[in-house]
Amino acid sequence: MKIFIASPWRNQEKVFEASKRLTEQGHEVYSFLQNGANLLTGSSIGEELRTFGEALQNWENNPNIKQIFESELQGLKNSDMVVLLLPAGHSSLIEAGIGYGAGKRIVIIGEVEKPEVFYLICEKIYPDLESFLKEIKS
Repeated sequence: MKIFIASPWRNQEKVFEASKRLTEQGHEVYSFLQNGANLLTGSSIGEELRTFGEALQNWENNPNIKQIFESELQGLKNSDMVVLLLPAGHSSLIEAGIGYGAGKRIVIIGEVEKPEVFYLICEKIYPDLESFLKEIKS
């Protein structure tokens, strides 16, 4: 299965772990860490975040921002399922919404703190990664 992981930078360790474990189960995983959508310069993550923040000052005309957007959109189009790994940021919620609108299966991993932002778009909510991995494996 092709799985898109939607999650913000602050969850990078969780995204890495989920990607690794899903890949070990034979799934194809798209995340900003493995596919480089946000790592355009090859810099460290700290440097990349600073550069990304500077790029946002002129986001409408920045080719790197456009490349990130197109890469993320292609990852969503190619996926079978979108995993929203909480806590989510604004971009992650948008990605889940795009996935839902494109007819993708949407699941959430983690505690939903603000249920009003999900509008029942998800198929299932898993309390943790282990629960999701156990069910998707079978």
